[in-house]
Amino acid sequence: MTGPRDRRAWEALADEVAAELARDVAERHRARTPPLAQIALLKRSGLATMVLPEDMGGGGAPWPVVVAVARELAAVDGSVGTLFGYHSMNLIHQDIGAGPRRAARLAEIGRDRLWAAGVANPRDDDVRITPAADGGFRVNGRKSFCTGAAFAERLSVWGRRTDTGETVTAWLRADAPGLSCDRDWDALGLAGADSSGFTMEDVPVAAAEVLPDRREGDRDFAAAVRVPVNQLMFANLYLGFALGAFRAGRDYVRQSTRAWPASGHARAADDPLVISQFGEIWTGLQAALALADRAAEKVDRLLAARPVLDIQLRGDAAIDVATLKVFSARLSLDVATKIYDAMGARATHNRHAFDRFWRDARTHTLHDPLVYKVLEVGDYALNGRYPPPDGYS
Repeated sequence: MTGPRDRRAWEALADEVAAELARDVAERHRARTPPLAQIALLKRSGLATMVLPEDMGGGGAPWPVVVAVARELAAVDGSVGTLFGYHSMNLIHQDIGAGPRRAARLAEIGRDRLWAAGVANPRDDDVRITPAADGGFRVNGRKSFCTGAAFAERLSVWGRRTDTGETVTAWLRADAPGLSCDRDWDALGLAGADSSGFTMEDVPVAAAEVLPDRREGDRDFAAAVRVPVNQLMFANLYLGFALGAFRAGRDYVRQSTRAWPASGHARAADDPLVISQFGEIWTGLQAALALADRAAEKVDRLLAARPVLDIQLRGDAAIDVATLKVFSARLSLDVATKIYDAMGARATHNRHAFDRFWRDARTHTLHDPLVYKVLEVGDYALNGRYPPPDGYS
């Protein structure tokens, strides 16, 4: 990376990369092509390291800018946008929580343009990290839903020490002996993001690469900010899916949809009923974008206070992010469905791959139950209570 960029410059770069992704996204979607070339593109462009500090070889981009870039990538290619989002989350958490190993890890990633992913699903508490005779550790167990780990060069593996019961993260090379991808991802959407499980059998790791990693509590900064940071990314991915469906539908209606005979218009784009459908979608998108900006500003302030944890600011950020997530999740599914009403029957042909927006949204919006996010927001709205920091709130 050469020199810092402002938000407009980062967004312009994201637009360039998105245009490249758009050239063959439908074909790749239908063929379920692994996104190796697209990850290489993100590395070459500098987007893959934009969140790293400048002195570590990155772009020094604030988190609100990173999630905005992820949103634009997801609007074209949901899998690539999701991979970028998860990679960026791993990097920011290394920056925040890697302690004595922060500088070495970030410098290596920045220098070698390494791709990172997590083997860290908190619902799977079955990874055991055991002290070894050589002074290091051995990692054993399995994790499911390891998004992007199949393509990574470095993995953060969350587990529990067998001697102390402490939760820790082990930083592993993806080619470490005993580490294997289960290749079991066969979901209805986000095929290219590959959330296969990983199995570990006596994987060796140096003692220095095993660090404490709490996922709950309101006193540890790294633990408390994890969920607002991650969930802000997720909500922006959903908003990206919605924007992508809207843009694809708009272009198709302008270029291909035939006017209905009873409309009295030669172009479908001049039919008041079609126009009003786009008005409804546009209204929802603008509301979501405004919510996204507000939530991003709160998370940015939360991160800027590092290492001081402001509990009230953390609570405010968590509520704004949860509100955005509920709204953007519902919006993504709604827009990806309703756009077909405007486009018409010919738009269902598989060559267009317009179904990818709904498939990707439906898959990821199940990451954690939306009803519990509604409950968090409702408890705050009614009782003024913030959600207690844990693995999902």
